[in-house]
Amino acid sequence: MRRLMFLMALFYLVQIYGANPGLFDIPLQLYLKETLGFSADQLAWFGTAVVLPWTIKPLWGMIADSYPLFGYSIRSYFLVCYAVTFAILGALGLFNAYGGVLLLVTVVIVSTGIAFSDVLTDKMMVVEGRPEGKTAVLQAAQWSAFSFGGAAMMYAGGWIAEYSSLSTAFALTALVPLAGLAATLIYVREEKTHRGKISFRGTAQSLWGAFRTRQFFTIAVFIGALRLHVYPPIIYYQRDVLLFDKVFIGTLNAVLYLAMGVGAVVFGLFARKISRKRLLNVTIGLNVLATLGLIFMYDERSALMVYVFIGLTDMMGTLGILEIAARACPPGIEGTAYALLMSIYNLCVRPGTIVGGILWERGWSFATLVLIGTALTAVCWFLIPLLRLEQEDDHAPLGADRAP
Repeated sequence: MRRLMFLMALFYLVQIYGANPGLFDIPLQLYLKETLGFSADQLAWFGTAVVLPWTIKPLWGMIADSYPLFGYSIRSYFLVCYAVTFAILGALGLFNAYGGVLLLVTVVIVSTGIAFSDVLTDKMMVVEGRPEGKTAVLQAAQWSAFSFGGAAMMYAGGWIAEYSSLSTAFALTALVPLAGLAATLIYVREEKTHRGKISFRGTAQSLWGAFRTRQFFTIAVFIGALRLHVYPPIIYYQRDVLLFDKVFIGTLNAVLYLAMGVGAVVFGLFARKISRKRLLNVTIGLNVLATLGLIFMYDERSALMVYVFIGLTDMMGTLGILEIAARACPPGIEGTAYALLMSIYNLCVRPGTIVGGILWERGWSFATLVLIGTALTAVCWFLIPLLRLEQEDDHAPLGADRAP
C-alpha cells in the first residue's frame, strides 16, 4: 500500500505540474489575454479545446486495456505519454513568441498525454484500492499531493508571468515528465502480456451495459448536473476590475491550493465515517458555499480569505464526488467506468465557462454570474432522491470493505 500511495501522489504531482493545469497555466492565460488580446469568451473556448482530451478518458482506458504496447498495458503507455509531453514542452521552451494556433495544437497534445497517464493512474487506484476499501484514502493521497504541490506551482507561475516569460514556463515544465518516466521504470510493476484482457469492442459493450444500469446512470447524471453551472471569468475580474498584479494572482492561487490540501486531509480522515447519502448532501452544500464565496472578493485581503474558504470547501466537495464515482464502478471495467464518470465531470464544466465568458463580455456583473452558478448548484439537492440511496445500506461507511 505504501508503494501505491507513493505512486498516486507522485503521478498526481506530475499531472498538475504537467498540464492540469500546468506550471505554464497562469503565464499562458495572461499571454493569451494581454499579448494576443483574447477576450473572455475566446479564452474559455481555448480552455475547452485544451480540456477535450480529459472528456474522452474512457477511450484512453479502452486503448490501454485492449492493445498492449510492447507487451504492457500500463508501463509502456506511461512511458510514451511522459516522453511525448517532455518533447513537446521542451520544444516550446525554445520559442520566444507564439501564435494562437501553435499554442492550441501543442498544449492540446500535452494535455492528451497527461490525460492518458491520469487514466492509468486512476485505474491503478480503483483496481488495487477498492478490494481493500482504500479508495477514499488513496484519493486523499492523490489530491493532497495535487493540492500542496499546486500551491508551490501557482506561486511560481505568477512569479514567472511577472518577471520571466512563457518560454521559461514551458522549459521548466518540460522537466516534470522526467520524474514520471523514472517512477514508471522503477516502481510500476506489471506482467508482460501479448494481448489485452478484454477486446476494445468488449470493453465498449461492457461500458455501455454499465451506463444503462440505473445506479450508474443516475450517478453520471448527478455528477454532470453538479458541475453544469455558470462560471465567471475570474482572471478577467481580478486583472481588469480588482487590478491584481500577476505575482499576487499566483500567490492567491497558491493559497487556494494550500487550503485544498488541508481539505483533502480532512476528507481522508472522516470519509470512512460518513454514509453515502449524507456525503451527497454535504458535497452539494460545500459546492454551494465554494461558489457563493466568490461574491465576497473585493480586494487583496478579502480575496485571500475567500480563497482559503473556497479551497477547503471545494476540495472536500470534489473528493465527495470522486468517492461516489469510484464506488459506482462495476467490477471488471473499473478503470474505464471511472474514466467515463470523470469525463462527464470534466466535460460538464466547460459550457459554464463559455457562457460565463460570453455574458461577461456582454456586461453582466461578476456577482450576478456567481449567484446564477450558486443557484444552479443548489438545485442538485432535488436530485438526491433519484439515487434511491435509502434502498441500500445507508449507514455503511464509504471506506468499509464490501463484496464486489
